[in-house]
Amino acid sequence: MVRHTIMGTALVAALALASCGKNDAAPDAKGTAAVADASSKDLFDALGDSSDLSESARLVKAAGLEKTFEGVGSYTLFAPTNAAIEALPEADRKALDSNEGKVQLVALVSQHLSPGYIGRTDLDQGFERGKGTVRLASLGGQPLTLTRDGDVIRLGSGEDAPKLVGAPIVARNGVIYPIDRVLPVPK
Repeated sequence: MVRHTIMGTALVAALALASCGKNDAAPDAKGTAAVADASSKDLFDALGDSSDLSESARLVKAAGLEKTFEGVGSYTLFAPTNAAIEALPEADRKALDSNEGKVQLVALVSQHLSPGYIGRTDLDQGFERGKGTVRLASLGGQPLTLTRDGDVIRLGSGEDAPKLVGAPIVARNGVIYPIDRVLPVPK
């Protein structure tokens, strides 16, 4: 019961953040309207077009979630860079690529995915209100807690927590934030 209340609260917070600063066009990293060409691609195509996120795109496809990313739903994806995925132990990478590991792979991708479009301006406003912390619902088993310390934004706390790297990638149905580590899958 407590878990459902926490997840419900996190989902409400994510939806509230996602609705902040909405306009008719997808906002870019600063919250202004993005050029139509930049946001005309769906989330899966935008992910696949980034050379540093090709492994994340491959895992999304292997999980069978590319149709979800191409659809009308709006999502925020915290996508591990190729280096982050390659840093996983080889046995873990092989397991994720196996038929037996597909359930784990879907759980892994889902843990990196939040419902709704959460632009950088939305995050900044959330950090201001939350005194440096923002909690978002994920489609995985656990909410995502983002922390800001100066210019560094991490998913979690501590030096080992994944941090956002590079600029967000805007798509017509969401936004992608590259991260430098893979989030653990909730047990």
